[in-house]
Amino acid sequence: MSAAVDIGFAALWRWELRHVGRNRLLWMVIGLLGVAMLWGALSGAALHRGQDAAIERSRASDAAWTAQIRERARRYAEPAESEVPYWQDPTDAAGFSRYFLRAHSYKPNLPLSPLAVGVSDLMPGRLPVKLETPFGVEPVYDFENPRGLGLGRFDLGFVLVYLLPIAVVLLIGLLATFERDHGMLRLIAAQRVGPRTWLGARVAAIVAWLAPATVLLATVSLLAAGADLAAAWPELIASAVLVVAYLSFWAALGFVVVSAWPSAAGAISLMSAVWAVLAIGLPLFGSALANRLGDAPSPVAYVDAQRRANDAIAAQRDAIVSAAFRRSSTLAAVTERVAKIDYATRMTFLTPELERRLLPLRERQQAVREWRGQVSDWVGYLAPPLGLEAALAVLAGTDAARHERFEQQTRAYQLRLRDWFYPRIQGQIAAPTPRAVANSYGRMNFADYDAIPAYRGVEAPACARVAAVLPTIAWLCLLASLLTALAWRRLRRWPTEL
Repeated sequence: MSAAVDIGFAALWRWELRHVGRNRLLWMVIGLLGVAMLWGALSGAALHRGQDAAIERSRASDAAWTAQIRERARRYAEPAESEVPYWQDPTDAAGFSRYFLRAHSYKPNLPLSPLAVGVSDLMPGRLPVKLETPFGVEPVYDFENPRGLGLGRFDLGFVLVYLLPIAVVLLIGLLATFERDHGMLRLIAAQRVGPRTWLGARVAAIVAWLAPATVLLATVSLLAAGADLAAAWPELIASAVLVVAYLSFWAALGFVVVSAWPSAAGAISLMSAVWAVLAIGLPLFGSALANRLGDAPSPVAYVDAQRRANDAIAAQRDAIVSAAFRRSSTLAAVTERVAKIDYATRMTFLTPELERRLLPLRERQQAVREWRGQVSDWVGYLAPPLGLEAALAVLAGTDAARHERFEQQTRAYQLRLRDWFYPRIQGQIAAPTPRAVANSYGRMNFADYDAIPAYRGVEAPACARVAAVLPTIAWLCLLASLLTALAWRRLRRWPTEL
């Protein structure tokens, strides 16, 4: 009997494949999924095209600004009756560094970005880099409806994370319980087929139709959205495997539910409750827990600390600058000039002091940020929807970790600019550059516009993004295997009420 059942699984699966493939419910669900995927991919692509266009406009604006500065420098080299104020003089190193320098760091979207919006609608893709901004990153705000930002965007990732499980719930809940609701299980149990073979073949047939359809529809949606799939084929393959593993998890969960022989209403209700807990309950609980734990200062407390530090430094500015003069081998002999230096030059000494005083708060913020990121990673394993959402964002390049690396590179770029500008600015204190033209309109001690360091962002390779999602894929496959084994164990015999 067992041998007959084992041999009959393949034949029964092929029959179920044809039977399920003729079901109108299957194609209605697949059609709705396809429409939602296309809509989501186009929505995410439109957002990212706007962001990339803004980056190009910013580059063009900076180039036009630089051309204007060059023209002003040419005119300021001519003799004049009086010199221009330093804060209007782009030929002065200090004046240029504070009032004329326009430098940005950029985080362009990756080729597969329509896959998931991630945090790209919350975090800026370009940051102005100024020498005096503490720790490199200046807060940048997008004037959008905060309620809309809180709800998030309808993107392809949303469809795969939240709507695909609903499709699995409906198909398994309705198609795998049809015979039970219509009183046909007694007839089926009288045949030479066991419950494992019969119900397993039905669920496997549903997955066999839904999995390739989902991957195909997602790929077509990405193509329609303009994603460069040839440039992102490793991420595309990884995303396909990831989605299939996620679908398998929900199918295995549905297999466990229907292995108890519930009605359609009971199966759908139970699976919907599990979906609500995993997709909504656990992420909300994890977020609330992460926000309550840790000792990071609140944004208000940090702003207040920065204000207090600025006030204290303003009261002690001459003492701070004098101490810096005495520590410098070139400035120690001209300490009498401390009170005469301009504001921009003075800030080259005061800005590092402000960062030194704020560093403990900054380190606490960073430590809690890293800890919360680790909590989010672990919650992603407990709540597979959250884990898939994070993994899709990694493959799309819209994840929080990439933005954090972007901020770190922005900070490194700011330090490069300081190392380049500060010696030139402070060098004018002890040894001012003589003017090539007497009585020129500008001071003419700075003209190295082409030598100013430019931002060069470094992206992680595609293999790193793929490797980052492999644990999630393995975890989903493990969960699917364990749930399938549990359902297989429960299906040792037909229900006794037959």
